[in-house]
Amino acid sequence: MSTAISGTIVKVEDPGSRDQQLERTCALLRKQATDCGILVTRIDHFTFEIALSPSVAFGFTHELDLL
Repeated sequence: MSTAISGTIVKVEDPGSRDQQLERTCALLRKQATDCGILVTRIDHFTFEIALSPSVAFGFTHELDLL
């Protein structure tokens, strides 16, 4: 399991806009990333944690599904 160093929880209110909400949050974190990638963890159908993670290579986004 990865160790997140900076991130946020996204609660998706409208499934139709899920991808847009997640991409917007990833874009904000990409601006902060200096030496690690982004880990997107689906906690349930409506909750995602998006975080910078040293276990993800710089420039990459990894998805983890806990369902």
